[in-house]
Amino acid sequence: MILQNWLRGCMRIVLPFIRWRVPVVLLRGPARASGREVVLLSAGRRSAFIMDHFFAQEPTVVRRTRVPVWRLQRLLNEWRSAADLVDVEIDRVSARLFLDTRYLAVPQWIISWMKVPEDMQAFGRTHRNARADIRRIRIKNFECQWSREAKDFDLFYERFFRPYVTARHGGMTQVSPRWMMRLLFKQGMIQWVVHNGERLAGGLVTVKGTLFSKRVNGVLDGRMDLMREGVLSALYVHAMLEAHRLGCTELRMGGSLPSLHDGVFRYKSKWATGLRSHDGFISANCVTLLDWNRLEGPVAEFLSQTSLIHHDQDGYSALWVFPHDEPLTAETLQQHYIRLKTAGLRRFLILLPGAVPEGFVCPPEVRLIGLAEVGEVGTGGIHCLGNPSHCA
Repeated sequence: MILQNWLRGCMRIVLPFIRWRVPVVLLRGPARASGREVVLLSAGRRSAFIMDHFFAQEPTVVRRTRVPVWRLQRLLNEWRSAADLVDVEIDRVSARLFLDTRYLAVPQWIISWMKVPEDMQAFGRTHRNARADIRRIRIKNFECQWSREAKDFDLFYERFFRPYVTARHGGMTQVSPRWMMRLLFKQGMIQWVVHNGERLAGGLVTVKGTLFSKRVNGVLDGRMDLMREGVLSALYVHAMLEAHRLGCTELRMGGSLPSLHDGVFRYKSKWATGLRSHDGFISANCVTLLDWNRLEGPVAEFLSQTSLIHHDQDGYSALWVFPHDEPLTAETLQQHYIRLKTAGLRRFLILLPGAVPEGFVCPPEVRLIGLAEVGEVGTGGIHCLGNPSHCA
């Protein structure tokens, strides 16, 4: 753990020097949301998350260059009028020193966490979605085994972790290197989900004091049929039971993409109590910064399909645009809210293409604002829109 913290601290110091020349590229392609042509101004490492959700296919390069980080903001100011969306992937130190403060800051990964339940049956009664998983695991008789044997690490990495990450994230796959996973393994252990003597899924976990952390998951050969059978649910349920046995009070469920629409994030939200920042070597020291000239149009279409969890003071809020092609009624708005709500948000800002529908009861963390009111508002004004008086 000391070595891991030391490496993370070194990365914070080193990144501004090894990435002092920043690649900047102007990209054009069809929008994933509408199919019409859109333009993205990207600086630093290209975000696979933003690219895959903004474009329907690989975009073409219109213009590219490299600049020293201290000249980056000037270049972005010169090029931004040609872009619908600006995406900057940069280390936190450089962002703080050389970039404006108007950007919407989005974490590269977000961690869901939960209080370890004292009684699983009582927990199931208060968490309806989780209750079905608990029942299914009991019916299918998924058992759990724990291992600290070195030979099991290589098996987990090659047959479970790598295939699962590739199958789950596709083009966004960023497989953590073996040496990094081995460091975590030396601090913790491997959790196996077993059925009839066969290992079907596994997870790498660590325990520190009263904190039980699920670091990464894996499924045998990345098989989707096993995921549908509930082996991932078994990993979470048995992790809760083990955390309780060890006297832990908090369980961290690993990283997800920073969007309420992300499938992995949505699954974890059924268990979650709140959100925390990711502590990976790169993700802890880098940030995604988004900017736009105009929210209406391509950016609104993008946000209607890809809600964003973003930094908000010392916590996290979410931004989502209600789809323009759906009827804006109290019923549809309520359905979307129930599907997307998650514990741990300071505010959930929903931009509407029309007036607030009559009969919708606004939850306390939700802010409803007409999209027409903010059409010309850039990212710098988003936080100011969270005033409770905007909520009907």
